[in-house]
Amino acid sequence: MGRQVIQCTSVYFSPTGTTRRVVKGISQGLSMRPRDFDVTLPPARDRGVNLERDELLILASPVYGGRLPPLSRDFFNRLAPGKRPVVAVVVYGNRDYEDALLELYDLCVAKGYEVVGAAAFIGEHSYSHVMGKNRPDPADEERARRFGLSVRQTMLTDNSLGEQPLLAKGRRPYRAYPDKFAFALSTSKRCANCLSCVRHCPVGAFDKGDPRRVNQKKCIMCAACLKLCPEGAKFIDDPDFRDDMASLVASNLDRKEPVVFLP
Repeated sequence: MGRQVIQCTSVYFSPTGTTRRVVKGISQGLSMRPRDFDVTLPPARDRGVNLERDELLILASPVYGGRLPPLSRDFFNRLAPGKRPVVAVVVYGNRDYEDALLELYDLCVAKGYEVVGAAAFIGEHSYSHVMGKNRPDPADEERARRFGLSVRQTMLTDNSLGEQPLLAKGRRPYRAYPDKFAFALSTSKRCANCLSCVRHCPVGAFDKGDPRRVNQKKCIMCAACLKLCPEGAKFIDDPDFRDDMASLVASNLDRKEPVVFLP
């Protein structure tokens, strides 16, 4: 007989909102009492997360360059260790998730968590409105709910939880983090000074008095400002960036599907 868990705690980093939507779908499928911790913004990370006993933990993050973003990886590493069931989830922009899910799986195992499910879902690419356009879409959200239901059923019936390694792809040592982009963010005349970029930046890179000014050393190129600006005023005006993105988009227009792993 498996274990009865009645509470689910979700901890996720989601600058453009796609990871959040996937987590919501999984939580619906689990049908447990939810606790939700969106640690995208600095105040939430400063408060931290107090984990409770006898709860299922969902850890979810976008994929940056085939890896976990250092910001989400470092926050997850600060969570309390211990024997608790966990679902590991990454969301990528219709290119590839490479080592990110394996990295998250290894992080969970190192903390003593029992990985009862893992998945890689697709969200619209941070720098493109074409790659993974409008994803997660209704089909993805339904797949997330069904994945959550499968995890719940597995936990209720499987006595070997955490004993079988998941078959997440990836290699150790993980791929090196890509060099930090040298492309600077620009602001067009359409900027209405609404401060959306200031409110949504995960690292506080924008000047609160002048949202046209950005601290490039702080910027993690998450593209929250590009995606969430209501006027579409944020952009990257660099020919090398445009060429790189055109090539990336051309080779990744085929629809990728979510991949899930259960013990």
